[in-house]
Amino acid sequence: MKTQAIQLVENIPSQHRKLLSVYITFAVFFIANVIMDPTILTSYSRLWPLSLQFAPLMLCAMSQSSVMLIGGINLAIGTSLSLMTAVAAVTMGEGPLGISRGILLTLVCGMAVGLVMGTVVVLGRLPDIIVTLSFSYIWKGIALWLLPVPGGHIAPAYTAFMNGKSIVPSGILIVVISLIIWKLFKKTKTGLGLYAVGGNAKSAFESGINVKKTRIISYVVSGFFLAVAGLILVGQTGSGDPNIGISYQMNCIAAAVLGGVSFSGGVGQMKGAVLGAFIFTSLVNILFFSGISPFYQYIVQGLILIVAIGLKAVSYYRKGGDRA
Repeated sequence: MKTQAIQLVENIPSQHRKLLSVYITFAVFFIANVIMDPTILTSYSRLWPLSLQFAPLMLCAMSQSSVMLIGGINLAIGTSLSLMTAVAAVTMGEGPLGISRGILLTLVCGMAVGLVMGTVVVLGRLPDIIVTLSFSYIWKGIALWLLPVPGGHIAPAYTAFMNGKSIVPSGILIVVISLIIWKLFKKTKTGLGLYAVGGNAKSAFESGINVKKTRIISYVVSGFFLAVAGLILVGQTGSGDPNIGISYQMNCIAAAVLGGVSFSGGVGQMKGAVLGAFIFTSLVNILFFSGISPFYQYIVQGLILIVAIGLKAVSYYRKGGDRA
């Protein structure tokens, strides 16, 4: 006879049941953060900057996840993110029109970056890991050309909005809106196609899905979320930085894997990636408040990435995945 606990778990909708371990881990780390820093819940002045601290990695995890869902990987996330901040810093002007121009051009640039890489990967039939790694140097060079040193101009009204007090912290608001956009996109034929192509590209093709187009679009979507992350960063810092994205490259992969996104493709949810980013950033905060040396913090982050990937690999092999 099944226990009540098992019955309770089975009553949870399948899409939530798959993320049950992620939800539990999220709750544990959230409580740990509150214990170490009680002002998170008691001080609005603490909640707003904290939301901006978490939001960029959440968007980068969403960016990486959109490519991982088709079984790919993007090793240009870090330098692309730096490029987004540089574009925003050199295109944004004063006033509503100037701010809108900077936001629009940054979003267009992000999607263009994704389109270029996706096209080369798909039409060139080249390994995504090689192509994106190569483009990471190209985007870094363009970022340094646009903005050799940190600076540029970000409209004070924009930074005031991003850091200002409102009913909902701007970082949380932007992440929620991004998740809604993804939810709407996922209901389209192309959005469903990402999962189909990642699960089995041959079957997806036989079902009438344009596999090449779908794979390219996954990179465009990745670029969009990356541009949003860049806009959050410039709003937080008040300037562009051609090197700011370096630390996000591997962290976004770790966040996506922690959130349940599979390297093999076809498995994962964006909300899981967002929660994974929260877990990863929370861990860094806990290590910092614990007074642990930064050297050991990097070691712990690396070990977490290995363990997360290892657990995913074990799960994949148990389901009949090819070890070769």
